[in-house]
Amino acid sequence: MKAMILKKVSSFQKNRTPLELAELPAPKPGDNEILINVSTCGVCHTELDEIEGRTPPPEFPVVLGHEVIGRVEQTGKKATQFKIGDRVGIGWIYSACGTCGFCLSGNENVCEQFRATGRDANGGYA
Repeated sequence: MKAMILKKVSSFQKNRTPLELAELPAPKPGDNEILINVSTCGVCHTELDEIEGRTPPPEFPVVLGHEVIGRVEQTGKKATQFKIGDRVGIGWIYSACGTCGFCLSGNENVCEQFRATGRDANGGYA
């Protein structure tokens, strides 16, 4: 799979091209996950914050991108909501606990277990 990866945090003043094209192994979806073939991925200020270190990814390299559109290519064993070929959108929230007060009030982004697409889990620049 071709992907644009971020290998380290840097300022745009020091590095005008912080992403590198790389060939990565094709991911396999977990039991409750789907794998999509990306059609397009938006770019927003969050990626700039990740690149420049204001919200740095916990591990490198990472595939940025959290505004993703694509088609379901594979489904995990327990992933039944979508079928292969369905067109889907992937947002910023990769996962959260779903049970804390923040999650139950619709504020998953401040859950202690919040994980972001394109930062904590590879995103759509692939």
